Amino acid sequence: MLRKATPVLIVDRIEPVLAFWKKLGIEATVQVPEEEAKDGRLGFAILAAEAFEVMYQTAASVRGDLVKSASLKDAFRSGPQQTVLYVEVAKLADIERALKGERLIMPQRTTFYGANELGYLEPGGNVIVFSEHAEKA
Repeated sequence: MLRKATPVLIVDRIEPVLAFWKKLGIEATVQVPEEEAKDGRLGFAILAAEAFEVMYQTAASVRGDLVKSASLKDAFRSGPQQTVLYVEVAKLADIERALKGERLIMPQRTTFYGANELGYLEPGGNVIVFSEHAEKA
């Protein structure tokens, strides 16, 4: 029945988050300019690599969608929203090296279920928690 779920993170600006994800080898596969913007800034983007996909949309673009679809008006908050995105990775050390200089907000820890995790605040204001799980024998 269900085939795929992809988060859409609502931010003020998309461009600052592109460099964050690029450090991890994740590129924008789709970039859509914001309709009302005169400076060509993005309103929507899909970032993807292998089994990873995340979408970003600006709050201004969401507000534009809400105007077009009155039925969505009551369902969406039209401003930026903070999301916590949990991402499983092969090696946490690779993430630490790639994101050196980015804002670490959750130093590495081991959870009660044995995962090693650390978290960063990406430039759009969302928390990205990276998790390395021990290989099962």
